[in-house]
Amino acid sequence: MILLPLLAGLALPQAGPAQIEIKWRPAVPRQGSLIVVSAPDALTGWLAGEPLHFVSGQALAAVPLGADDNIRVEVFTIQDEVFDGFRVSLPVATRAAARERIRVDARFTAPPDSALQVRIARERELSRGAAARAHLVPRLWQEPFVRPRPAAARVTSPFGGGRRVNGVWRSRHYGLDLDGRTGDPVYAANRGIVALVGDFFYGGRSVYVHHGLGLMTVYHHLSRPLVAAGDTVGRGQVIGLVGATGRVTGPHLHWAAQYGNVAFDPSDLLTMSFPSPAASPD
Repeated sequence: MILLPLLAGLALPQAGPAQIEIKWRPAVPRQGSLIVVSAPDALTGWLAGEPLHFVSGQALAAVPLGADDNIRVEVFTIQDEVFDGFRVSLPVATRAAARERIRVDARFTAPPDSALQVRIARERELSRGAAARAHLVPRLWQEPFVRPRPAAARVTSPFGGGRRVNGVWRSRHYGLDLDGRTGDPVYAANRGIVALVGDFFYGGRSVYVHHGLGLMTVYHHLSRPLVAAGDTVGRGQVIGLVGATGRVTGPHLHWAAQYGNVAFDPSDLLTMSFPSPAASPD
């Protein structure tokens, strides 16, 4: 990991047929999506400012929701004992932004006073720190990811939609809202280590879980977290209860997923295909 900051931004040759073949799937990902980058003999790389962790020649990455129509991928390899780097441009499709109007308590839209500004800044720094540390965690999952609420729990707000909050258009929705009643169980999407538990101004009572290789899932607006930072959780384990804490219109789960600090549609985790690791104890 020490080498990664030193490699960012180097002038690299364009990847060509005589060099290495860099592929990705899906072929044209949408903004705000999880992707798999493939490159033979790859050591590491970068996409959207986040390092890539290759396993059997493949690495996860995420395309930012605000990406343009293409994004640069940098891959570093060792061939014949020579360290080299390559760069390609990955095409990006626009994600349709459904618009919704919601009303919340006025304290969540009023200009924050100095004390609240300090609180919000501190909470954002905690979230960014947890996201950065996700790159230091080895892969912890073996089985496919699961929904944190039952299949019957409907999506009440999709990922990436635009929001008009109390009559003012604000940032897009960086998570997936799933229906629930206060006290309903919230399940861990996969095996991981709890990175952060807190009560946030916007997110309410929240749990952050590291899954390894840069992946992190987040569970907001809980009425009660049932885990503590440092706990190892299993796939499908109850880690909290649905609530209406933070900036909400009613009880629900806001489920978020990130690759490092890049948010992507958490639904992509449910269809992700990635090389299986050697069996290890759960």
